[in-house]
Amino acid sequence: MTRALVLGGGGVAGIAWATGVAAGLARQGVDIGKADVFIGTSAGSVVGAQLASGVGAETLLAQQLTPPASSREQAQPFSQQEANARNRALMDKVSGDLTAARKHIGAHALRSATVPLAHRREIISARLPQAGWPVRALRVVAVDTATGQHATFDRDSGVDFIDAVAASCAVPGAWPAVPIDGRAWMDGGIRSLSNADLAAPAQCVLIIAPLGYADDNPVSGHLRAEVRMLQDGGARVAVVVPDSYSTRAMTDNVLDPARCAPSARAGLVQALRIAPDIASFWNEGDTGGAAESR
Repeated sequence: MTRALVLGGGGVAGIAWATGVAAGLARQGVDIGKADVFIGTSAGSVVGAQLASGVGAETLLAQQLTPPASSREQAQPFSQQEANARNRALMDKVSGDLTAARKHIGAHALRSATVPLAHRREIISARLPQAGWPVRALRVVAVDTATGQHATFDRDSGVDFIDAVAASCAVPGAWPAVPIDGRAWMDGGIRSLSNADLAAPAQCVLIIAPLGYADDNPVSGHLRAEVRMLQDGGARVAVVVPDSYSTRAMTDNVLDPARCAPSARAGLVQALRIAPDIASFWNEGDTGGAAESR
């Protein structure tokens, strides 16, 4: 049985929350780092890279609770609710054409003033445990700013590991697009905040989604449809989304590093509570359809 771990986007707060979830599950005997394949989008590309590289969840949690003094993480003015509202307005403008909407966002990414790419690359590199791709199967998603089409980068793609993760994390307007093979790439969350459909044909799929189902974001909020697609293909699916405590800890600005420690603690507490349900799914091969844990 192939087990896939899908890790969705959610900024630095989402990285912290997903890390707390991983640590809480591990404390209860659920080692999600033993997945056969990791699918990472934006924040999820970072957590996926860390787990696929063999870094223990407790080590990652400690880094979130007490970040090193040398950390160069930067806060950005951001509102997820406002971003969702802009995407709703954009979809009205392009008459529901997702490709056109993504091209609009790509153009915005290219004309936005951001920190220099080299500076951003240093930040991404500091998050990763190694400079090269892990041996274990890791796929990270990014979107071409010009075409609106996505690519899935892995160790066989010939793409630099740090560049791939930086591209997947390149929030339009906040961080610079990343040049790869003559194209400029932006955040994989512009295709989907989860990209869970890319886990097919895995038979067991655990989805950790820091921004939840994002039903009010018509550009990126496709998780419910992705779950249905996986189920229709015969997969068992479980979804972990933030509970109310975790949502408050992360706040609406998920690009604020000050939210990392509170978000990690909230994810830890939530995971300790839901671990029995996830254990029956992940460890024992419990049969069934989709399950949600908050």
